[in-house]
Amino acid sequence: MAKRKHLPSNKHKGLLIYCYKCKKNFSWTKRYIKQENGIHTKEENTCGLTKKNFSKCKEHEIHKYKSRIHIPGTRDKKAVKTHDAETYDQAVSQAIEFENEFKGIREIDFNPEVSPRRHYLIDAQVLYMDFLENIGVPEHKKKDRSKKHIDEIEKTIEFFNNALKKNKVNPKIIIISKINDKHVGYFHKYLLEDLHHANRTYNKKMGIIKSFFIWSIEKFELKMTNPFKGFQKRPETSDNETITADEFKKLLEIISPLNGYVMEGKSKKNRYRDYLKDAFELGLHTGGRREEVVELKWNMIKETNNEPSYIVVSNLKVERQKGKAFADNVKPKIIPITQSLMKLLLRLGYNENIGSHEYILAPNRKAKTQSMMDAISKGFSHYYDLLGTERKLQFKNLRKTYLTYLVSALGGEAKSLSSHSTDEVLQKHYIDKKVVDKAVKKLDIFG
Repeated sequence: MAKRKHLPSNKHKGLLIYCYKCKKNFSWTKRYIKQENGIHTKEENTCGLTKKNFSKCKEHEIHKYKSRIHIPGTRDKKAVKTHDAETYDQAVSQAIEFENEFKGIREIDFNPEVSPRRHYLIDAQVLYMDFLENIGVPEHKKKDRSKKHIDEIEKTIEFFNNALKKNKVNPKIIIISKINDKHVGYFHKYLLEDLHHANRTYNKKMGIIKSFFIWSIEKFELKMTNPFKGFQKRPETSDNETITADEFKKLLEIISPLNGYVMEGKSKKNRYRDYLKDAFELGLHTGGRREEVVELKWNMIKETNNEPSYIVVSNLKVERQKGKAFADNVKPKIIPITQSLMKLLLRLGYNENIGSHEYILAPNRKAKTQSMMDAISKGFSHYYDLLGTERKLQFKNLRKTYLTYLVSALGGEAKSLSSHSTDEVLQKHYIDKKVVDKAVKKLDIFG
C-alpha cells in the first residue's frame, strides 16, 4: 500500500501534491501558525470535497507529486509535470531534473497557438497509466485489466519515448499536439531495426500507442488528428499448429523435477510444478486459456439427466474488454464434457468433489493465479523443447488442437457453444442440447 505523501514547511519551490479525487492542488499539507500569545498551533490543509484534514484523506493512494514552474523567457507561462515519485525526496529529485530541462529554453520554442494549458507528452502518459489502473476513474467506467497487460502498455510507451530520444526529441517537453507522422516514423523504424520485432508484435505495439493517442485526444479535447491513424499493419502469419497424440504422450512422460532445470541468465531455475501434467491435460480437453484452466471449479460442471454434460466458464477476456458494468451481459463459454474430458475429471476427483467450490486444478494451492499461469506457460515451452521436434509450440497450441477437433466433429455447430450467464436463460434459450450431446458422443481427443 502506498504511503501518504507530504510536503515539509520548507518545501522545494513549485512542488505540489495533486489529488485525482477532489482535483485540488496542495501547495502545503500542514503548517504551524503563531498565535497572539506566542504559542504555535498546527493547521492542516483540507480536502476539496469533504473539507476534512489532509491526513484523514482515504484517497491518499491516488495523490501525485507535481511540479509547476515558470517557463524561462516568458512573462507568465507555466510548465506542469506530474511525477511518479512515492516519497518527497524522490519528488524533489524529479522536480530538479524537470527544471533543468528548461534551462536555455526560449519562448519561441513553444507554440503559443496550442492552448493556454499545454499538455506535455510525458504528463499524458502518466495520466494514461493511472487511467488504466482505474485511478481517478468513475466506477461505471472502470475496467479489470491484468497487471501483465498494463505492464506491456507501459513498456511500449517506454519504447516510444526511446525512439523519440534517439532522434533528439525530448518526450518530457514536447506537447502532444506536435507529435506527427515524422515521430510515428521514428517509432516504426525503432521497432523494426532496433528491437527486430516480428510483424505481429510490431502491429500490437503500434496499436497500443494509437490507443494512447485516441485516449489523449478525447481526454484533453485536442484539435488534432491521431498521428497513428494511418499506420499500415504488416502481414501476419497465423500459428495454427497443433500438437500430435504422440507428442502429447511423450510430453507428459518427460515432466519431472529432474528435467525441469533451465538456466535463466546466470541463475538456475526449475520449471517443474506438480500440477503441470493436469494443467496440460485440462488445456487440451477443454480448450481453455491459461486463466480459465487455473480458475476451473467443480461447481461449474452442469448436469443433464443426472449426467455431467457441460462446464460453464466465464468469458474473462470479453468481460475485461467491456468493463465491470457490462460483465453480466457477456455470454460465458460452454465446454462440453466429452469422453476424454470425463476420464480426466474422474481421475482428478469428480465423484468426491462434484458441486463443491474447490478448484479442479491444484485444490490445495498456495500460489496465486498469475504465478500459476506463468508457470504453466514456461513449463509447457520448456518441456516441449526437450522433445526436439524443431517446432516451437506453446500452451496456447493445445487450445488450437482442441478447436481443430471440435470443428471437425461439429462443423459450424461449434459456434453455438456459448450462452447467457444465468442457468434459467441458459437452459431455455441458449443451450442447444443436441449440439452438446453430439460433441460428447463424437469428440474424444487422441482417443
